[in-house]
Amino acid sequence: MSQVATVAKMSQRIKVYSYSIYHSSNSYIGITLAEKALQGLPVDIERRPIYIPKERGIKVAELQGRTENALLSSYHKEDCLRWAKKYGIEIRLKEFEEFARWVKRWEKMQLGREELPARAYYAACGTGKEHLLDAAFFRATYIDLLDVNDESVIRKVTNDVGLNGDRILELAYGEAAKQAAVAALAEYEQFGCPGVPTWVVEGERFWGKDRVDWVTEKVASLCSEFKIIN
Repeated sequence: MSQVATVAKMSQRIKVYSYSIYHSSNSYIGITLAEKALQGLPVDIERRPIYIPKERGIKVAELQGRTENALLSSYHKEDCLRWAKKYGIEIRLKEFEEFARWVKRWEKMQLGREELPARAYYAACGTGKEHLLDAAFFRATYIDLLDVNDESVIRKVTNDVGLNGDRILELAYGEAAKQAAVAALAEYEQFGCPGVPTWVVEGERFWGKDRVDWVTEKVASLCSEFKIIN
């Protein structure tokens, strides 16, 4: 029995690691679906927002050393809109020209893409509102069409969930939040995650918004195996 399984059995909770990135529509849809699917089950979701280091590039595919052509990008947009419609998820996607302007802005940032909001999330950990902040960053991105790499957006979103935006930003630039974000990315790579969103349950990886059902089945199987009753 693995260490994670042993802990799960002892605590009567199943730990689910959830890796995502805020400007990823697949992450937004997948995380939303997983939140609903796992509701009521004896799980502790360890949210692990990650970022794209400057040396890797700007696009999500470049995080994994891949490239994505215009046709694939166009398909992903259509696919996400279909998924959102099918499951009743509110979503708005930026036009290509607007996204291109954002990319140029990201290229000039001192930090990596989505590094600052990831740090802000880790800075909020322990407040009891970190899950609210995580969800709010996704809503800001895919409903309000705001750039969560922008300090003013982070401040507003953080204030909106009842935290002190200025204080969270101050902590986000601190060493503890930086190291937490670095550790999350290292953990993501240690697990061998192929992309976002990826969930890891007892060392088993589930990649993509179309694997949420499998995550749920895995959790249900562990509950049965360990005789965990919620």
